[in-house]
Amino acid sequence: MNVPAPHSTLTKLLHLLIAAALIHQLFISLIMVVPETNRPGDSYFELHEWVGVLTLWLLVIFWIWTLVRRGETRFAMLFPWFSATRRSAFWADLKAHLASLARGGGPLTEESPLASAVHGLGLLIATAMALTGAVGYFFPAASLLLEVHMTIAPVMWAYLTGHVGVALLHQMAGHRILQRMFGSGRNGNAQPDR
Repeated sequence: MNVPAPHSTLTKLLHLLIAAALIHQLFISLIMVVPETNRPGDSYFELHEWVGVLTLWLLVIFWIWTLVRRGETRFAMLFPWFSATRRSAFWADLKAHLASLARGGGPLTEESPLASAVHGLGLLIATAMALTGAVGYFFPAASLLLEVHMTIAPVMWAYLTGHVGVALLHQMAGHRILQRMFGSGRNGNAQPDR
């Protein structure tokens, strides 16, 4: 089995901050009061706005980091659709995972073309949410974008739920994915940044 490259400290920190921000945003959206014509938003809504702008900045930093980092998943792997070789690897990996599930098996590997493409999809969804929310915050007349923002929210809920669920399946399969993303290294030992 191929041993995945360790995640850098910056990747781990950005992943943790973005995950915390997205979880915050989704859960606070369940209790906040959205402003209407004759009613202002509440303090939860204001907090949602501020954390949303912060989330956009975190995502911008992550996008830049994804373009320049070395030794980790490259930007092109997150979006395999523009290369025949990467598309072919994605489809082969998807078929292998589906065959494993059909046999009653679990996830095959912790890093693969399928996993990278799904991470890319998650980044796009989160960025669309943060960007439409931030534009709506700075330009309240852009009400159409706020409608898009609210329409994407259930997709973000589905992605987050699926992402956490699959991470837990990998953990139960012995891949130690949580230690790799949130711990000090693959086997609990510190790994150098790459």
